[in-house]
Amino acid sequence: MTAQMRSGPAARDPEFRGIDPPALDRVIRQLQDAQNAIQGWLNGHRPPPGVPATGYRQADQVALWAADQLGMLTRRYNYAITHPDGGGVDVPPVHAPSPKPSPGGNPGAGGGVQPGRPGATAPRTPSPGTPGTPGRRHPVRPPRHTAPPTSRGAGDLGNFPTRQAAARAARADALAVAAAVRDGDPVPDGVWKHLRANADDPDYTEALYERLGPASAAALVKAAHGDAALLQALRQALGTSSHHLAMDTAWLRAFLAEADREGVRPVAVQVLTGADLSPRTRDALAGLHQKAGG
Repeated sequence: MTAQMRSGPAARDPEFRGIDPPALDRVIRQLQDAQNAIQGWLNGHRPPPGVPATGYRQADQVALWAADQLGMLTRRYNYAITHPDGGGVDVPPVHAPSPKPSPGGNPGAGGGVQPGRPGATAPRTPSPGTPGTPGRRHPVRPPRHTAPPTSRGAGDLGNFPTRQAAARAARADALAVAAAVRDGDPVPDGVWKHLRANADDPDYTEALYERLGPASAAALVKAAHGDAALLQALRQALGTSSHHLAMDTAWLRAFLAEADREGVRPVAVQVLTGADLSPRTRDALAGLHQKAGG
């Protein structure tokens, strides 16, 4: 790693800050293991009545700290693998870390928001392991090939400090889109503002398109009414999300079918073919006899 940094960007810029994605992946896994071990001990060693719980509370605070760090580190990792310096890195979908430990907590499962048409649901991302379950690993996976250190994710993290914060904002926007489509109202200006500001955010766009599903995503294309700036934001956001969501042939076919029903299939095709899609999604699109321009 040291030799790589000396011969890489740091050799040209002493102020360079970078992330080695495989190394960060190992740190995330180790921290997840530590959090699981602590939470497993806490679950199995409740302090008996009358015994001071000081040590228990201290261990619980460490577990909460680890959960906060996982949200931040996973966000940095997602930026690094989605926007590497000098080219894209194809990786399997990256799922959320275990949420903060809480008594009786149950992480909710994601689902698609429907725009008023039956059968229009988003592909589900496998739920992460229950927090505090020993042996469960953080489901982030490293790139399939060794990539040089990248500056993305090493500094500014966009408009959200953690992956969870980005996902909350995206889910709220997806619900606003679904409500507007259902009621025949314009998509709120605030949603378009958020989309344009976060179109390159891997966590925001992943949660947005996961929640929208292909049908609502097509309805959003229609709601742009041909506005060039909004369509560019949709192209960028869809391309970013494709590096983390399973936008396979079935997803793309459903997206285009809904766009056809909405009368915007040519525009939807332009959004897809102009997006910087992941290699997996690009191959799936080619299977539908379309071609991504990147």
